[in-house]
Amino acid sequence: MADLLAKSNFKPLSRGEEAEGTVVAILKTDIILDLGSKSEGVLSKKDLTPSQAQNLEIGSKITATVVYPENESGQVVLGFIKPTNYKGFPTNPKFTKFEQALRNNQVITGKGVEVNKGGLIVEVGGVRGFLPSSQVALSQASNLDGLIDKDIVLTVIEVDANQNRLIFSQKTTVSDETKDKLSKLKVGDKVNGKVAAVLQFGVFASLEDGVEGLVHISEISWEKVEDPSTLYKVGDEIEAIVVSIDSGTGKVNLSIKQLSKDPFTQKAKDLQPDDVVKGTVTKVSSAGVFVELDNGLEGLLHTSKIEPTDYPIGKTLTLLVDSVDSQKRRVNVVPFVTSTKDLIYK
Repeated sequence: MADLLAKSNFKPLSRGEEAEGTVVAILKTDIILDLGSKSEGVLSKKDLTPSQAQNLEIGSKITATVVYPENESGQVVLGFIKPTNYKGFPTNPKFTKFEQALRNNQVITGKGVEVNKGGLIVEVGGVRGFLPSSQVALSQASNLDGLIDKDIVLTVIEVDANQNRLIFSQKTTVSDETKDKLSKLKVGDKVNGKVAAVLQFGVFASLEDGVEGLVHISEISWEKVEDPSTLYKVGDEIEAIVVSIDSGTGKVNLSIKQLSKDPFTQKAKDLQPDDVVKGTVTKVSSAGVFVELDNGLEGLLHTSKIEPTDYPIGKTLTLLVDSVDSQKRRVNVVPFVTSTKDLIYK
């Protein structure tokens, strides 16, 4: 089992840790970075100095600080620690108590105001912040509407006065009974349970000993899952592997996909650079053209390898394998050409 878990080859980034990334996409308000890990990084353009913004281009290297290890899209949220923030925080009076609460890990009380796609807007002392769905107590995450106008005990996990950003986690009391049950679990254990709730970001399950666990959407299947409700419904029985345990919050994180070997390894083992492959366009983004190859793997025709042109969804392309990215489970491809006209790759 340890060998199976080790194959993921991914060390999660922690809040406050520095991470270097390569710019792979420049969007209207954000920059997407390849961190060389399971997740991509997202950095707000507002964090850049004028000179940084002017010199920014695809391929640029940026070192930033992890402010939130994973948002609802599975991205690592990055930022810069400004000199004025190194030993203290910005002096916006409205955020002072939240900055102090973050430094001292203090508990505060807020009230649920409004549910949105990613979680719950909460208000604390006249200041609004955000409580992501993944940070809500397991017993309440399936019914965020039930928290409207209710007092919620919170801890601050991110505060940025400069960007008017305030992120909370719900603080819950973990009973001695639950702590005892958690102490009997260990990472790598196989567990059985029943689906208690299916949400946009994952599946909550009640385990046999009464402990609740979360299978994040990224841990449901080796293949990309857009909507967990297409695969699971309340009452379904599941088997999973314990990937982490937080006795402080009573949360157990589970993985279903790690019960089996990654099919990418088998499908990609025979692919070599310059192999000819065919693929169907599935998505076009600032990073490039995504294609589904004939063997079911995802291919990326990066923007740096092609001239701007029309790639409609559903179009079939003949391509060459450039490289195999095992970490991102992706095959990098380039155009297959029969003439050197307009060729910018080779």
